[in-house]
Amino acid sequence: MAEKHVPSDQGARRIIGRLLGAGIVGAAVIAVIVAALQWEIRPQTDDATVRANFVGIAPQVNGHIVELHVRDNQQVQEGDLLFLIDPRPYEIALERARATLALTRTEVDGLKNAAATAVAGVSKAEAQLNASAAEIIRREMDPVMADAEIARLEAQFHHAQDHLKRLEPLLPQQFVTADRVEEARTQRDAALASLNEAKARKRAAAAGLVSTRAQHAATEAALQQARSDRSRAEDAIGQVEGINARIAAAEAAVHSAELDLSYCRVSAPFTGLVVNLNISNGAFARAGVEVFTLVDTHTWYVVANYRETQLRHIPSGAPVDLYLLSQPGKHFRGTVVGLGWAVLPENGTSVNGLPRVERSLDWIRLAARFPVRIKVDNPDDSFHLGASAVATVRGSWSTGGQ
Repeated sequence: MAEKHVPSDQGARRIIGRLLGAGIVGAAVIAVIVAALQWEIRPQTDDATVRANFVGIAPQVNGHIVELHVRDNQQVQEGDLLFLIDPRPYEIALERARATLALTRTEVDGLKNAAATAVAGVSKAEAQLNASAAEIIRREMDPVMADAEIARLEAQFHHAQDHLKRLEPLLPQQFVTADRVEEARTQRDAALASLNEAKARKRAAAAGLVSTRAQHAATEAALQQARSDRSRAEDAIGQVEGINARIAAAEAAVHSAELDLSYCRVSAPFTGLVVNLNISNGAFARAGVEVFTLVDTHTWYVVANYRETQLRHIPSGAPVDLYLLSQPGKHFRGTVVGLGWAVLPENGTSVNGLPRVERSLDWIRLAARFPVRIKVDNPDDSFHLGASAVATVRGSWSTGGQ
C-alpha cells in the first residue's frame, strides 16, 4: 500500500514547490513594485549638503585694527562688537569738518551783511537816479525861462535905447534937461547889463543841463554796478529755495565724517558663528575687503539634488525627513522651500550665475538633477555648513496625484 502512494506524494511536492516558487516570484515583483512606488512618491537622495546664509565681514573704512573681540569659530550675538578700527584719524576729520562748518556759517553771515549793504547801495543809487532825473527836468526848463527873460530884457533894452535916442537930439535945444538924458542913458545901460546877464545865465543853464545829464548817466552806471554787486553778494551766500547750499554742504561733510567714525566700530549684523578668522590686533583692514566670514546660525537649509523625473513629486511645502551623515541616528524635519529652476546645461555653453550639477555617468543618457532647497525645522549644534545629508520627501502622493 505504501509503494502505491509514492508517486502521488512526489506530485504534491512538485505542486507545492511550484506554488512556493510562484509565491516567491510574486512577492519579489510586489516588493519591486512597492519599492518603485516608494522611490517615486517618496523621493530620496544622499546628494545633499547643509547650507546656511553667510556674509563676509568687511569694514567700510580703512585703518589698523586696534581691538579684536572675537576668535575663530566663536558664537556672537547680533550687535556684538567684532573689532574696532583706529578711530583717531576719523575723529580728527570730524573735528576738521565741524570747524569748517562753523567757519562757513560765519562766512555766510558776513556775506549776508555784505548783501544787505549791497541792497542798501542799490536803494541809494536808485534814489540818486530819481533825483538826477528830476534835476534834468528842472534844468531843461531853465533855457525856456531864460529865453523868455532875454526876450523881455531885449524889449526893455530896445525901449530904453529908443527913449535915449529921442531925448539926445532934444538936449541941445534944451527941451530936456541933461539929468533926464543921463537918467535915460543909465536906464539903457542897466537894461543892457540885465540882458547880458540873462544871456550869461542862459549859457550857464545850458552848461548845467549838460553837466546834469552827464551826472545822470554816471548815476545810472553806478546803479547798474550796485545791482551787479548785489547779485554777486546774493550768489555768494548760496541761498537756494530756503536752503543755504554752502552750509548744507558743510553739514553734509560733518555727517559724512560722523558716519566714517561710526564705521570704525564693526558689529555683528546677526547672530552667528565667526569663520575663517586669520588676523590679529594691528592688522590693516581695507574698506570692502573681507576680514572673516559670519555664518547665520538662526536658519539652516539643506540643498538636495533630485532627478528631474522626481520633481513632480516634490511640491513646495512638502515635509522632508533629514539625516546627517555625521549623525545618522538623529532624525531632523524639514520643509521644501522651493525647487531650482535652472542648472548649467552640459552642451558646452557657458551660462553665468547658474548652479552646475555634474552627472555621474557619461555613456548613457541620464536625467538631469535640480537643486531643491529644504528649510530645517529643528536644527541643533550638529549642523555644519557643507556637511553631507540624506533627504527623503514624504507625504507627496496625494499632492502628486492631484
